[in-house]
Amino acid sequence: MKSWWLGASVALASALAACSGNIGGGSSTLPGSGASPISQVAQPTATPTPLQANSIATYGDPHIAGPQPLPTIAGYGGTITLPTPNPSSTPKGGQQPVAIGITAGIVQPTDAPIFDPAAEARKHNFLLGIKKADKSAPVPLFFISLVATSDVTLHEFPKFAIDVPRDIVLKYRAGTFGLALFDPAKKSKHYDLAVADLDLASPAPVASVAPLPATSPSPSASPSGSPSPVPTLRPGQTPTPTPAPKPSATLPPQRIAFKSTVTELQLVANRPVVFALYAIPVPKSSPSPSPVPSLKPSAKASPAPSASSSPEAGASPAPAASDSPEAVASPLAAPSAASSTHP
Repeated sequence: MKSWWLGASVALASALAACSGNIGGGSSTLPGSGASPISQVAQPTATPTPLQANSIATYGDPHIAGPQPLPTIAGYGGTITLPTPNPSSTPKGGQQPVAIGITAGIVQPTDAPIFDPAAEARKHNFLLGIKKADKSAPVPLFFISLVATSDVTLHEFPKFAIDVPRDIVLKYRAGTFGLALFDPAKKSKHYDLAVADLDLASPAPVASVAPLPATSPSPSASPSGSPSPVPTLRPGQTPTPTPAPKPSATLPPQRIAFKSTVTELQLVANRPVVFALYAIPVPKSSPSPSPVPSLKPSAKASPAPSASSSPEAGASPAPAASDSPEAVASPLAAPSAASSTHP
């Protein structure tokens, strides 16, 4: 009897141990505890606005003459005209065409010094003891990097015709646009300002602009002044929507052209030469203050004296002819005509 009870107790203890070993083992997924399917979907990322663009120009190809396009970026564009090879510096076998990579953008190139003439002006003013900031320092607008695939020497600078957005032109309309150059072959590691003169004779760019929508003449007001009748709608009839006015076309960019400067420029392979378009803002002139009226009392004009009260103003009575001494005949007076004829 005791052995049977002992055996049953051992079997029951083994079963309980087996059940307790499975408690907490494994993993169970409760509803709602898993990852949300929405979080697993890739969220769209905003596409960054490009700040640079690239293109390729060719130098020394007789089949390619005239201006070649610049990359278009952020409203800027235009053309570049590379000089024709100089016969005196052309090799005997002729000038082989050289591909020149062009990188244009509104951000400063990383392989060139920072275009900051204002910092140099501040240093100059600090040495002179001037504390005021120079508000007419050049402001960089557009950078053009030239990288040749092989060494080549240009006997003059390229000619640039840059299309500038109209809002930028209006912002600096009172200023001056210029062209700067960073040449890595020079010892001075900064931009040289005003390396080319403005070409004011260049024509404006021909931009394809959509024509403005034709405006219909406004109806004349009725003489009675009564409003126009509103059309009645039948049951189930929907009103015809009025078409929205089309937006007006934007103004085309303004072309700012520079002449080619007769200065030799060496392009070393894979070594960028950077041209920069800049503007010199003109400080706004403060309005002159209006003249303050004088508070001093002005001298009053004395009233004109009346004829009766002023003795000077009254005319003195003229003496009678008999009372006048000039009217009395003097004994020395000339004889009269009657006495002269008397014997």
